[in-house]
Amino acid sequence: MNTTITMKEFTEKMKAEIRPYLPEDMKDVIIDDTEVVKMNDQKLHGLAFKMPGIDAAPTLYIDEMYEACRSGVASIEELASEMADMYLASRDAVAPPEVDLSYDNVKDKLTVRLLEKKRNHEFLSTMPYMSVGHGLAVIADINMGEDRGGDWRIAINNGVLESLGVDKERLFSDAMSNAREYAPASLVDMSSALFSPEKVNLLEREEPIAPEDIGGMYVLTNSTGSLGAAALFYPDVKEKAAVLLGGDYYILPSSVHEVILVPAAAGINEKELCDMVKQANRTVVEAHDVLSDNVLLFSNGELNTVRKTEAAKAVDVA
Repeated sequence: MNTTITMKEFTEKMKAEIRPYLPEDMKDVIIDDTEVVKMNDQKLHGLAFKMPGIDAAPTLYIDEMYEACRSGVASIEELASEMADMYLASRDAVAPPEVDLSYDNVKDKLTVRLLEKKRNHEFLSTMPYMSVGHGLAVIADINMGEDRGGDWRIAINNGVLESLGVDKERLFSDAMSNAREYAPASLVDMSSALFSPEKVNLLEREEPIAPEDIGGMYVLTNSTGSLGAAALFYPDVKEKAAVLLGGDYYILPSSVHEVILVPAAAGINEKELCDMVKQANRTVVEAHDVLSDNVLLFSNGELNTVRKTEAAKAVDVA
């Protein structure tokens, strides 16, 4: 167990220990440490491997290995051997296709994701974003899922936006329109979301839910279930949900993937709702998936922030 080793010390040791496990023709590889800022300002540490004369430089992340070293699960030598094998495997993998950043090519691949601005101060520092109120913002992604076999996205930063040759207003107008068409909003009652293989999208209903049939909670996301909290800000979704649910409702920011709608009722305890979100964000939701501590209320066609918890106040002044 090596609980005192720092990430910097671990990184330097790994860079030195990996070379003996590489074939002779790869011993001159340049290994650089790198740090990547992800959503919610989560930082990932990695090693980038660059062979002289070759542009591609695979980056392999080492955060889990660092924790394995600190906890005594594996030695640096074992981890260096594993990392060398990972690098060799990455060289043998089929290279992904180059991304054509002409706007005509990516226009139909644009989508959006929702995040909290103050949790993403560094992440947003080089990105265009659209504020939607209540400390929240939408960014635009290029969804390469169809080309890469999954939900694989490129977050559009200022450099990518410049390459696309459009302004921010055009980008977000097209991204929101495209997201709404190819990953439409989905509203499902909680019991069906958890237990039923057949999930009926209530937003496809023409008539409101009968008052006696309105349940306690509803999950709002997109058709993929990935980064679907942004569906709350698709045009007319908040208003349609109010019609279906018979009026006002609370919005619990469950994660960046979905929000939970709770129809307002006499006697509902707002403090308990706020505390529930706060507790879930600290004990259940992964740090990179947290959306916000703030509960919202959609009432009379307007979105409002419910009384803040102490945690939410702390985030505000951070």
